[in-house]
Amino acid sequence: MQRLSSSILITLLACSAIAQTNDLVVYSDDGTKFTLLVDGDQKNAAPDTRVVATGIRTATPRVIIRFEDAGITQLNKAMYFEPNLEYTVVLTTNKKGERVLRPTGQAPLGTAVIATPTPPANFQEDAPVGVTTTIPGQTTTTTTVQEVDGMIDPIGVHMDVVVPGISMNVNIHDDLGGSTTTTTTTTTTTHSSTSNHPHHDPALIIDRRPVDPEPEVYHMPGYTGNIGCAWPMSGAEFDDVKKSLESKGFEETKMTMAKQVGSNRCFTVDQVKGIMGLFSFEDSKLDFAKYAYERTYDIDSYYKVNDAFSFESSIDDLNNYIMAR
Repeated sequence: MQRLSSSILITLLACSAIAQTNDLVVYSDDGTKFTLLVDGDQKNAAPDTRVVATGIRTATPRVIIRFEDAGITQLNKAMYFEPNLEYTVVLTTNKKGERVLRPTGQAPLGTAVIATPTPPANFQEDAPVGVTTTIPGQTTTTTTVQEVDGMIDPIGVHMDVVVPGISMNVNIHDDLGGSTTTTTTTTTTTHSSTSNHPHHDPALIIDRRPVDPEPEVYHMPGYTGNIGCAWPMSGAEFDDVKKSLESKGFEETKMTMAKQVGSNRCFTVDQVKGIMGLFSFEDSKLDFAKYAYERTYDIDSYYKVNDAFSFESSIDDLNNYIMAR
């Protein structure tokens, strides 16, 4: 019975892991081509301006952007995903001229990869579109010659007039004193031809290209302000970081490690305050608060880090630093 319970538990955990996946759509806003790697797995064979990564199974994947232009430094970021959602991220440039990843929306899975529409049953995909061309009428003039006093009038008239819709009656008098009545008959011939070259009426063209829905702006629950970086660390990841920092005995070592963490991760304001509280000196707290400012997700709430300072002068110093950015 115990073996059976263990097997069932393992099966349930495996099914849960399989079920919880995410998709990631990354695009550049200026046409810069890049290669996307998620947890070391390259997602596009050739550099492109928009890349879709599906079936991501980790909640905190490591995302690497390698640019086609070797002169641009690659990005290396850790992200946080809630399960079974598709996230859209724009590759853009911040005020300092640095390439950054900014989230723009989230949606149900399957939004980025849209199946090809099924044509109607009576639709023929490969059938050529025919063009019927009508050529305005070809006018043929026929001359009827009458006999005059038993003789044939030597005058004969034959005309080919290409004027659609005209009929003419001409009376010609000859030298014999007789008269010849010429009847002109207009015959309009309509030619219909089918071209093998498709002709598209712009008003009838159906654009079948998939259209991405307008992305819904992603925000943390309860936060609707500006976003300073990509998704922040999860609570579990931050707890591990905090324990590692607490184990360091020297202030300088803590600072080095804290900045190492921030070099490829995104904080929340509460996480910044938590790290500031691990420093003993006011200067260290101020130094880290300045460092973490542009690496904080809920950046409009950054005023909350003021609670971690012991002196008003530190608050003024931080405020001056932020205003100068």
